[in-house]
Amino acid sequence: MAAVTCLSLQCTDISLGCTTARSGAGMLCGGGNAMRNEAGRGTGNGIGAEVRDVDTWRNAVSGALLRFEVECARPDHFHGRVERVDLGETSLVAMTSRPHRAVRDAEHIGDETSADYLLSLQLDGEAQFRQDRRSATVRPGDMVFYDSTRPVEITSGEGYRSLCFRFPRDAAGVDRRAGELTATTLHAAHGLTPALAGLLTGLHTSLDRRAGASPAGAASLRATVRHATELARILFDDELARRGLLDPVDPHDRMRRRIDHHIDEHLADPDLSPRSIAAALFVSTRHLHALLADDGRTVATTVRRRRLERSLADLADPDMATSPVSAIGARWGFPNPTRFGQVVKSETGLTPTAYRRAAQP
Repeated sequence: MAAVTCLSLQCTDISLGCTTARSGAGMLCGGGNAMRNEAGRGTGNGIGAEVRDVDTWRNAVSGALLRFEVECARPDHFHGRVERVDLGETSLVAMTSRPHRAVRDAEHIGDETSADYLLSLQLDGEAQFRQDRRSATVRPGDMVFYDSTRPVEITSGEGYRSLCFRFPRDAAGVDRRAGELTATTLHAAHGLTPALAGLLTGLHTSLDRRAGASPAGAASLRATVRHATELARILFDDELARRGLLDPVDPHDRMRRRIDHHIDEHLADPDLSPRSIAAALFVSTRHLHALLADDGRTVATTVRRRRLERSLADLADPDMATSPVSAIGARWGFPNPTRFGQVVKSETGLTPTAYRRAAQP
């Protein structure tokens, strides 16, 4: 019953570790304090082993996810599999299972200090979530989220398979009223649900391929996690506004968020420009400039600032100490080493090499 660590990588603000509990079929999503511990912690609790009985599954869920009580109508036919990857303060959990019911009450919550949201994407099968006197049924492509600090009940059907993104409740400025959306179905075809679903499945695929095993891959994963958290916040805001619980998002603010998201996604492209951004977002370059001007900035300064932020983070990252300075600059859209050095020095007063030396222990 030994835990299996399939990926381990220390970065500036992210550590990747994968703990797997294998079995025949199905998937439930959640997260807990144990998910932030070392992957090996699961030894003896069903993580990293074939899970073919409910008692072992209960231990696996408690060790890899949140603490739940588990019930199953056909315990002799039970199979399950859990995969967890820790991503700094966030986690990504994949699970498959035969039908069962998982209940988390006040006793299970106990004195846990973390307060997180768990956003679950249904991949196959059907499930029902109950929390805060609400009930949501989710089918493939739908999403739902719940709060780790309050009782919740999850009933999974046959062929259950899901992917769950766990993040701190106060992350990325998530509105406190988002708690009014727990156990509410976020339908597959509505709003930003498809975009966030695609981002999470893409992140999961990247982790399966060990995309974070190199410094460049780790930097890309960190950016993806940031985007997922930001997109979740926007999704909650949109849903709150749609339900009359939050003032509608100004369309100009929404477009500015899209602009920033596009810029972040294409920082490595040396050809990133107002023209390419405007074309990708189907707006005129004049409108693009006007939108950012209303926010007190320009396209050029925004791109430069974000590229510089990513570059400085990598220069300060001990895990990237062997990466050439020029490679770091090129990774974030500074293909000319001389120009990269000038930009870093104008911001920090140091050359990239000197900044790296000063920033790393």
